[in-house]
This record gives sequence, structure tokens and C-alpha cells, in this order.
Amino acid sequence: MRAYAKADLKDYQGALADFDKAIEIDPSDRLNYSSRGLLKDMIGDLRGACADWRKAEELGHEDVGEWIKQQC
Repeated sequence: MRAYAKADLKDYQGALADFDKAIEIDPSDRLNYSSRGLLKDMIGDLRGACADWRKAEELGHEDVGEWIKQQC
């Protein structure tokens, strides 16, 4: 996915835009929410990260529960 490549290149705004678009296309993909949450955490947007992780958890992503417990 292009968002991961952009994040690797430290183009965080571009990566966020790509995750936003991917979520717009498929709002039920829990991995896009958890990944966007990690990116938001990296750039200091903890509130946004927690919202994305909660959405990922709501969609069935069990691994984010620990992140929510520790950081939100």
C-alpha cells in the first residue's frame, strides 16, 4: 500500500491522506484504522490515534486493545 511507503519516506501527511482515502473506499477495513492510528501516534496526535484504534477494535481488531489500555 502506498501509505506505508510514504510513511517510510517520512511523508506523514501523504501517508495520512492515503489512509483516509483507503478508509473512504472501504470503511470496514480494521487494519487501515489501526495503521492510521499508529501513524497518528507517531506524529503526536494521540487523540486521533485512540479514536482510530477504538474504531479498529469495534470492527474486530483484537490486537489494538492493549494499545488502547496503555495509551488512551
